[in-house]
Amino acid sequence: AAPALRAQFERHVYGVMPEASATKIISHRIIDEAAFGGAGVLEEYELVASATFNGETRDSAPFRLTLLLPASAEGPVPAILMQTFCPTSSTIPHPGVAPPEGGDFCAGDGPAAWLMTYVFGRYIATPPLEAILARGYALAALYPSEAVPDSRSRGEAALEALAAGHGDRETRWGAVAAWAWLYARAVDILETDARLDRSGLIVWGHSRYGKAALVAAAWDARIDAVVSHQSGTGGASLTRGKKGETVAEIADQYPHWFAPAYARFAGREDELPVDQHQLLALIAPRAILLGNARRDVWSDPNGAFRAAKGAGPAYALYGRGGLAQDRIDRFDPQADISFWIRPGTHGIVKEDWPAFLDFLDARYKKPAS
Repeated sequence: AAPALRAQFERHVYGVMPEASATKIISHRIIDEAAFGGAGVLEEYELVASATFNGETRDSAPFRLTLLLPASAEGPVPAILMQTFCPTSSTIPHPGVAPPEGGDFCAGDGPAAWLMTYVFGRYIATPPLEAILARGYALAALYPSEAVPDSRSRGEAALEALAAGHGDRETRWGAVAAWAWLYARAVDILETDARLDRSGLIVWGHSRYGKAALVAAAWDARIDAVVSHQSGTGGASLTRGKKGETVAEIADQYPHWFAPAYARFAGREDELPVDQHQLLALIAPRAILLGNARRDVWSDPNGAFRAAKGAGPAYALYGRGGLAQDRIDRFDPQADISFWIRPGTHGIVKEDWPAFLDFLDARYKKPAS
């Protein structure tokens, strides 16, 4: 059963989720009613989320949720909820979106920003906003490090503080679970907005946030579809028989991402009682796009394809087809599980977003302009 399977993932991989959660709006403001040449309405929330473990409730640091809606929309529109490496001032670059304290390391024309774009692709910081709006989608962005930093020291401190009531150090949640929880806290806000389609709340994430997007959907039925791009180990790719990044390597380099118990399976992956096809199965019958690149061996595209096939029986229980492709290079945007692969390496390049939007259009039938 799904609750028992989630409990296994919490115990051995991601850590225990809060027994109760809440989201408080500190402020809400309209930044620009005619943003990006009049194409969008730009707004921003400041939020605080609370987590309860064993009856003890703690608040997160404040974080922002920046919302961009298509100005010409008639009726409720689907919303793509993103978590990114970059602050929202780079995800949705607009003078009214202030950078975080300490600045926006993704912004500007300096060598660091240039190198990041050169290595990880033109859309690593900023998605194609005009194309997203033109296809009829709202975009909501949050920078998860505002609440749970992607840092060994600061991230661990935030995770410990939020999970103060959780007594078992080995199963204390990691950052991937906490970022998934932040997706859900943003959904708390978005689902109350009458301008948004309640059956069109989509979570989007790349790499580590692709892992979190899958976990968010597996734990929260309010999420209607997932775009998880190059999520790799602890995301869509199978742990057993895996190429690329191992449990030992990910636990050593990013010990704050997973429950401490996860590191026990370094070199013992076959002993894990769960694997990632079961994470995908927890999302059934909702739609999933798994994005990949041929040379991104570290993220193991073949392992993700095998996991997608392995999730098929869960979709069949709902009378759905699951993965319809018989090869990794036959992208079917209308399938329940769509597998997208392109040439190149780890990042977000010009070919990716048209595929993402075709996948979403197959569900929400938003015509291209």
